[in-house]
Amino acid sequence: MFKTKPFTPKINRETFLFIFLLGCTLISSAFQVTFVYGITIAYTSIFLFLIFRIYGLQLAIFATLLTFLFVPTTYNYIVSSIILLIEIIFVGTYFHIRKKAKMFFVDASFWLTVGLVALFLLNRLNLVGDALYFQICKEILNGLFNVLIADMLLAYLPFYRLLNSIPLNKNNASIHQILSHITILSVMIPFFLIILSKTWTVHEFTSNNLKREAENSVQQIKKELIQHTFLSGNSQQKNELDKVVYEYTTTEFDIIITNSHNEIISSSSSFKHNSEKYFHLNDMYEIKKISTNYFEALPKGQKGVPPILKWRSGKLILVDQVDSLSIKIYIQYPISQYQDQIFKEFLIYFKLSILFLLLAILFIFIVNRLLMNNLKQLIVATTDLPQKVFNLKIIDWPQANISEFRLLTQNLQGMAQKLKELFHESIDMNRILTSQTKMLRDSEEKLQQLAYYDVLTSLPNRLYFQNYVKDLINNNPQNYIAIIFMDLIQFKQVNDTLGHDAGDKLLQLISDRLRNLHVDGRMIFRLGGDEFVIVQEVTCREEILNTVEIIRSEFSSPFIINGQVLYSTSSMGISVYPHDGQDLDTLVKCADIAMYVSKESVGNEYQFFNEKMRDRFQERLLIENSLRKVVEQVGLKLFYQPKMQLGVVSSFEALLRWEDPILGNISPSTFIPLAEEIGLISAIDKWVLMEACKQNKKWQDEQLPKVPISVNISAKEFQNDELIKWIENALDESGMSPEYLKLEITESIFIKDPERVVKLIIKIKGLGVQISIDDFGKGYSSFIHLLQLPIDELKIDREFIKDIDQNDKQQIFVKTIIDLAHGLHLHVVAEGVETHSEMQFLLNAGCDELQGYVFSPPISNIDMTKYLIGNNNKNRSLLY
Repeated sequence: MFKTKPFTPKINRETFLFIFLLGCTLISSAFQVTFVYGITIAYTSIFLFLIFRIYGLQLAIFATLLTFLFVPTTYNYIVSSIILLIEIIFVGTYFHIRKKAKMFFVDASFWLTVGLVALFLLNRLNLVGDALYFQICKEILNGLFNVLIADMLLAYLPFYRLLNSIPLNKNNASIHQILSHITILSVMIPFFLIILSKTWTVHEFTSNNLKREAENSVQQIKKELIQHTFLSGNSQQKNELDKVVYEYTTTEFDIIITNSHNEIISSSSSFKHNSEKYFHLNDMYEIKKISTNYFEALPKGQKGVPPILKWRSGKLILVDQVDSLSIKIYIQYPISQYQDQIFKEFLIYFKLSILFLLLAILFIFIVNRLLMNNLKQLIVATTDLPQKVFNLKIIDWPQANISEFRLLTQNLQGMAQKLKELFHESIDMNRILTSQTKMLRDSEEKLQQLAYYDVLTSLPNRLYFQNYVKDLINNNPQNYIAIIFMDLIQFKQVNDTLGHDAGDKLLQLISDRLRNLHVDGRMIFRLGGDEFVIVQEVTCREEILNTVEIIRSEFSSPFIINGQVLYSTSSMGISVYPHDGQDLDTLVKCADIAMYVSKESVGNEYQFFNEKMRDRFQERLLIENSLRKVVEQVGLKLFYQPKMQLGVVSSFEALLRWEDPILGNISPSTFIPLAEEIGLISAIDKWVLMEACKQNKKWQDEQLPKVPISVNISAKEFQNDELIKWIENALDESGMSPEYLKLEITESIFIKDPERVVKLIIKIKGLGVQISIDDFGKGYSSFIHLLQLPIDELKIDREFIKDIDQNDKQQIFVKTIIDLAHGLHLHVVAEGVETHSEMQFLLNAGCDELQGYVFSPPISNIDMTKYLIGNNNKNRSLLY
């Protein structure tokens, strides 16, 4: 029965940026950058600090907790993640308390206190000496470097362009901040590069050097073994073999000798002291081949062990085979001793870098102070510069020590001098203009005579029109004269969407087409804005209709403006002299009334004036004047209609009523649209909201049931910035809790600026007030709002409830709405229930609340009090 558009979920730019940063966080937590000797660089905290500064501490903590799922479940990694979480909380708490601070220095205070102690306790179990100090210093530098990168990204990348609802300052880095970034980076980046370069160089040199040393040792051992012709299995030869191994073993390496079956027959390492009988290199180590028989070996079976500890257990191993004796000789160097050498050099470089950083910071502080002093002096001198120059004040120009500032000061002095000259010239010019003003006033009357044509369209203007019609009436009183008023439809939308230049261009194009009517006794005028008028001397009605058809024909083809194709139509009101009036004012008023009636039609319509229009216009004017008076005197009344749930009053709706002593009872469908049109709806909605809250609180104080009250809010008020303040004031003055207030809105509020309306609804929900969609299923209905908005309730329009027990399609439709709403956890209300059979069907269909004449019509507050008391007593009697 109803066609719906397919729903495509949209991710806005704010959500996409958060997902991207979260993804980078999780990837970086799972994959760290590891260099030789187990030196690792982590960069997870860069993205965490970006999330913290953009989206807040809660989402930053959430992202940090997610990283626990992507790190190995070992002690070191879990504790490291906990330290990262503490770091985020420390920095976030500091910003919450102090509001403004430099993130780098806040993070530095963390690492020099809490972080330093945590890193020491984490690493002291596995590392000692230089290795321990290296690991602590490296982690601190890594953390500080990450927060510095995050701070620079926030300062220099335009994140604010991706954010709409989240307030984020535009990039506005100060000189002090820029200098600080440059200084710290100029120390940290070279330091890291030197360490990594030094580490790699030492690793390459050590590997090559040890290979040569190991090859020499192996050759000597081979000669010794071949010379003694050792054979496995002989205990005497075994002792001799151990003696050779012991002789060539040093403190820097171990020697292992195996037979063809990889059985250890001699060893200077711990193998000879344990139960290992075989030496399988591939089974024991992760092998990286350096050359044919030279390997870098890291121990297997250490999943989750930090790389630095894994490398400390690693070896550099040279393998050589003595074919004549069927044995293999293994020379293995522990990597830990060369690792310690790197760590020792790192600490030396670290101390020097710290010293250099302190000197650089001191230098930058001096330079920054010098720059800022010059800038402050220049700002003081140039503040209100034109006013100072105009008042001939003496300006104290600073004597800058920096050449660029000195040149800028000289340029500003020159500009001030030029301004002074211009002010003197303007004073002289004013004197000349004053003398010419009198001459212009004298010629004003002559200019008025020339002002008969519109500047934009070159058509005759309003003054010409008035004089022209008066002349026609005076000179030819027996002739018929048709006055055709034209008003463009949706011209305001052209101005609002394409701009006023496009609107002006459209008016010019329309004027060019209307000039084609300048025949057969027609004259075209532009009265102003988008209003045109055609004046024609006619002899019969058919001539007027012929003119109308020509106008329609001219508007049938599109207008091309700046590449845009536009179709324009108009509303036309027609009055005829002397039938509708004997003078210009009457004819204009009648044509205007007819045009107003034409506006209510759809399309390029026209209306001839008749007396019924005048009566209708006067009736509307009478209602409008009475409405203004009754709103000013607060003469409107609120009636209340209960909503029932299982025979109990579960809520009620406040309904506006107007009983005029002259006009009688006027329907809300008549005066509410009029109030919106003439600007009275704000005062009405504000009063209704306040009155309903006070009345409901009064009933609650009288020990009557505490139930919500529904208040209808005009769609126009959702463009009013004061709506939130009205709700807060009504709740504060009445003392009613916000959960007892329910605002009923129609889906027409989403027609204009839906994004703004969504934000306003979210703010209202933030106050604790409930939101109900009224007249659901009628008119501008869209299921997308049920998915995107925090709505509490749907009200099914009475058009779908009437005679529902007799219409199968209605039953299916209403049942579908109820099931859909319940699936979305929404409350459902059926309004306009008038019969018991309708009520029974809705109850069977699972409708939550029912409202209608079958229970009670809208009644006054006094009658509603009696109704509530009666309903309350009835339910108490049922309990007993």
